[in-house]
Amino acid sequence: MNMKQTNTKQKQNLLCTKQKRNFLFSFGLVLIFSFSLGQPVRATGASFSIFPQGGTFTTGSTFEISVFVNTGGSNVNAIQVDLKFDPDKLQVITPTKGISVIGKWIFPPSFSNTKGIINLQGGFLQEGINTSEGLVTVIVFEAISPGRTEIRFLDSSQVLVGEKEGINILTSVNRGIYDIIPAPSKGPRIFSETHPDQNSWYKNNNPTFSWERIEGAEGFSYKLDDDPLGEPDNTIDTPTNFISFEEVEDGILYFHLKAKKEKIWGGTSHYKVMIDSSPPLKFQPYLEPLTLTPGNYLLVYFETTDLLSGIDHYKARLADLSDPQDVVFSAWARQESPFRLSKDRKGIFEFQVRAFDEAGNFQEGKIQIKIVNPLLILASGGIQIKGMFFPWWQVYFLAGMILLLTAFFIFSLIKRKRESLRIRLYKEIKEAEKEIEDVKEAEEKLRRLRIMEEQAGKEWRRLKERLEEETE
Repeated sequence: MNMKQTNTKQKQNLLCTKQKRNFLFSFGLVLIFSFSLGQPVRATGASFSIFPQGGTFTTGSTFEISVFVNTGGSNVNAIQVDLKFDPDKLQVITPTKGISVIGKWIFPPSFSNTKGIINLQGGFLQEGINTSEGLVTVIVFEAISPGRTEIRFLDSSQVLVGEKEGINILTSVNRGIYDIIPAPSKGPRIFSETHPDQNSWYKNNNPTFSWERIEGAEGFSYKLDDDPLGEPDNTIDTPTNFISFEEVEDGILYFHLKAKKEKIWGGTSHYKVMIDSSPPLKFQPYLEPLTLTPGNYLLVYFETTDLLSGIDHYKARLADLSDPQDVVFSAWARQESPFRLSKDRKGIFEFQVRAFDEAGNFQEGKIQIKIVNPLLILASGGIQIKGMFFPWWQVYFLAGMILLLTAFFIFSLIKRKRESLRIRLYKEIKEAEKEIEDVKEAEEKLRRLRIMEEQAGKEWRRLKERLEEETE
């Protein structure tokens, strides 16, 4: 092997090594990117909420709201609740009523019916409190004038962690919006067999109304709309004391009624109906993205919302699909997220959960889970390996990248081999051409030797003839 062939082989080995390094580097980047996509971004925080968030009350009546705290999984040492309300429409009767999770009031609860402010500051003993629905207080209000009004949390509200200065972990609050309507007039008393409770949601969108008979009444005028202070016109719509509606729109509606007696229209009565005939929004249960909690079980999370009445509760059951000929279902039971499923139960399972709204409508979500072993779980949405969950799109992306890089590597090898074969073939052709040239040169030399031999033969014969002539 000459020096030129040695240099060519060294270049080929260097090219192969470089391609291998590039492949390993690219493969490592893909793995890092995929694992980073699989890591969840967790956000913890506490929240305050008002319940109920809405309602309709008449002037002169009293109603209660409850304030709850969700500590977001943290042990909370103190809270500060500052509420704002409209003093022209509401007045506080008492800022605290009934039991409370507050262990000790730092300052006595206070309020101002002039400024429309309520202040509550409380602490908890020893290690603090950890709760998802802790009742802070029940506040009693009196409705004093008609209109829509709001009760909200001020920015000064806090949920503190730490015994000294404390860290505020409050991240979300809601608000309450209420309709204050005039006190019922001396109009007819209204009843509804389909919607008997004015403060409850119903999924029946065919409400019926009836009202007391009034002696001497010529007839009644009525109207159904979304205005709590609506007034029917001065036209008799029916002489009876019963009316029904079909397929009315969802929402909070008001039935208004007045009677005409002795050619005079009396006062208007109002009756509220709350209709929600639509189920909660569709949702998909999912496995915990990264298992950090101890225990040999899976955590299945689920959550959805309802646009009108709100979510009331969830019910769930587990179906064992391991034997298609004998599917076993557990009973439906109230369930809060997350649901725990033991990893020791190998097989195929389907977790089914129903979200019920305040009106009784429900939406069902489900996820199928195959437990191969505690380290490998297959689910409808992806795969869990050693406690880390990867959605199928990430798995497909990673597999696609691996196939793409593998194809690129194989293509590079084939290209390198083809290039090497081309170089070797080129060298062999050159060597063959050189051999052909050598053969041609040898043939030319042989031809010349033959010519010289013939000339020598001719010269020999000429000399021989000349010698014979001289001898004679």
